[in-house]
Parts: sequence; C-alpha cells; structure tokens
Amino acid sequence: MAKLKRIARIAGTALNAALALCLMAAAAPAATSPYAPGSIAPTPDQAVLDRALAEFYSQWKSIYLREGCGEGRVLVRTDGDGKPTYGGSAKATITVSEAHGYGMLATVMMAEFDADAHRLFDGMLRFFHDHPARSDPGLMAWNQVADCTDAGEDVGGSNSATDGDLDIAYALLLAERRWGNGGTFDYGAEARRVLTAILAHEVAQPGNILLIGDWAKAGDDATYAATTRSSDFMQSHFAAFAERTGDRRWLDLRDEIYGVIATVGQKYSPRTGLMPDFITGLPDKPKPAPAGFLEGDHDGAYSWNAARYPWRVGLDFLLTGDERALKALRPLNAWAREATKGKPERFADTYRLNGKPVPDAGHDQMAFVSMLAVSAMIDADNQGWLDALWAAMEKKPVAEEDYFGNTLKLMAMIAVTGHWARP
Repeated sequence: MAKLKRIARIAGTALNAALALCLMAAAAPAATSPYAPGSIAPTPDQAVLDRALAEFYSQWKSIYLREGCGEGRVLVRTDGDGKPTYGGSAKATITVSEAHGYGMLATVMMAEFDADAHRLFDGMLRFFHDHPARSDPGLMAWNQVADCTDAGEDVGGSNSATDGDLDIAYALLLAERRWGNGGTFDYGAEARRVLTAILAHEVAQPGNILLIGDWAKAGDDATYAATTRSSDFMQSHFAAFAERTGDRRWLDLRDEIYGVIATVGQKYSPRTGLMPDFITGLPDKPKPAPAGFLEGDHDGAYSWNAARYPWRVGLDFLLTGDERALKALRPLNAWAREATKGKPERFADTYRLNGKPVPDAGHDQMAFVSMLAVSAMIDADNQGWLDALWAAMEKKPVAEEDYFGNTLKLMAMIAVTGHWARP
C-alpha cells in the first residue's frame, strides 16, 4: 500500500434511492444461517444488519470507488479521503492491488444491493488488465500512481502482491457464479488465468510456501523466499479454488498453512493465539520475523498486516466448518475479550505475541476491531463480544478512518451480516 482530472464519485441521491429499494427487497430475515453450524450473528435482526451494511457501503463507495484512468475503468482510490496511503507505496499512490481485490470482492458481493455493481466490476476488471505484473499478465502490478502508471522501481511497482491476486481470483469466481460467462467477459477463464499465475509465481516449492509476492523467490530478493504473511492465510479461498479447478495443490497449500499456524501458535503464542505480520524459516522452522525484516520494527508482532488474520481464518470456519480454524481462533478470541474487558475500543493496534501492547500502540482502529468481529462469529460463547464489536463498528464515523480501516470494516460487515459468498 496528484489527483486525476475529472474523476467522478460514484454516489448521490439516485444511488441511495437504488440502494434503499434493493434493501427493501433483500432485508427479510434469513430463514437459516448461511454459515457453518455453530456460527453466530449479532443480535439485531437481519433487516437491521442489512440496513447498516447498505448505508456503510454507500458511504464507502462515494469516497473510494471511482471511475478514471481510461474509459470504462474503475478503481479503489486509496487517497479518495485525502489521506496518504501507507504500506511502502509510492508518494503519489492512487491505488494498490490489495485495494483492487477488496473492491472487486465488494462490488460482486454487494450486487444484490447495488444495481450498478456489474458495470463497476467489469470496470475494475479492465483496470486489472491494464496493470499486469512484470512476471505474468495473470497477476496485478501492486502499486499505481497519479498519472495512472505503475509506480517506479524504488517501490517495485510492477511486482505483484499475493493477497491482491488471491482476492481478485476469488472475486472472479464469484462473478462467474453471479453473472455467468456469456457477457463481455468470461469470468471463469479470467479466474483460471489468475490462479495459474499465482501457483507459478507466488507459491514456492518445495514446501508449499505462500510467498508475499512474485519478487520474493529469486535474485537479490531470495532472502524472502522462506517468508509468508499471516494476512494472506486465505484458507477459504484455497478450498474454493480446489473445488472449482480440481487442483489438489490448493488443498496442500491450505494444509501447510494450518501447520504453520499450529507451530507458531504452540511455540510463540500459546495463550493469545496471535500471529505475527511476517513468518520466516519456512517450510521447516516457521518463526516470527525479526524487527526491521521488511516493513518496520513490528514485523514479528501482531500489527497492521496480521490484523486481517482473524477475518481470513474466521471465514474458513464460517464457509467450510473446518475445525482447525476453531482451534486457531478460540484462544485469540478469549484473549481479546480478556485484554479489553469486553470493550473493543481498548484493543491496541500492535501487540507482542505474548499479548502485551507495544509502548507506542494506538487504539480503537477499525482495521483491528472489525476483523475481530468475524472471528467472534465462530462460537456462541462470543455472543456478547460480537455484539460489542458490531456496536463499535456501527458507531465509528467513516471520517475518522482512512482507506484501510474503512475498507476492512466493509469487508467485515459483508461477512458479519451473512453476505460473504462462495463460488
């Protein structure tokens, strides 16, 4: 993770009216849970949850989802709120592939609320085509800047980032299910092209190592070839990829990641269940990365990357019922409740794996609080905690967060309200 001329915001009275009409049609309480047995939802009824989701999606869309960089192109403007984009991106960044993946997920899964979603999704797919990674056109260059080009070599702008590509592939499979392959794009073929490229360039053998990008396995960057990132642990994605393609390698990768989680958890965070931002020593001796390994002093802590871990692994239980997800997240949920005394606003933005916050930690960040809500859904013991997390999400104004916090909040709200889809 320089404004474009005449970039229009995709929002307004007409959109809000359309969302309201769609909401009226879709807001009836669900007869059964869309998720695995044993999962829970916030206490408010489905109509209330859907209304909150639709309203926040409208706000998010008006700020971040823009048309630009060519006719029929759509992107998530990470600078849409006037705040800088972090995560090692270029100074004039307008988007990153991570954001593009989130945007494609949001538009396809919010299609029941947004009559314009199909057009917007196709615009995002065109933007993806415009920005291939140097290694393979099936992957996306990770960072784009104000003139709509990829960022320079100082930030490796033409390299890929694994998390963005994984989300793009999953979104394409969802699009195939929702809209079929008979329109402008063959979404199934698009998805297979991305999946093939991911296996070729972002998964290393031997060891089934999920790399952090295509750049991490060769040349001067080979020091990162034994490294993975906990925010990329998308086991529910891998299960869907295996089911859709019949390729056993996705299940092998899924098993390997659960093995990494078990090893790191048992050795470094048995009480808290926390995962570090980066994990080195793969495949045989996984351990937290040292300070300053890649992004900063907290590379081996539960920080801004690992914040997404409870959401990603929580989704695997919700969508597949995998008991390994329960085992991984139960200690994390119990520790989080205890550490905050049940008050989400007390949750810090960086913890050592023993559960102690770092001295300069901030608090009440949606990038952390919202992700915990998804992991809380795995067990009825978390009902009060889940309700508190949902209330905190509803309470936090969009203006008090940046692209990252607001977008992860949207991802969490889609999941928590029961609208996270399977291909």
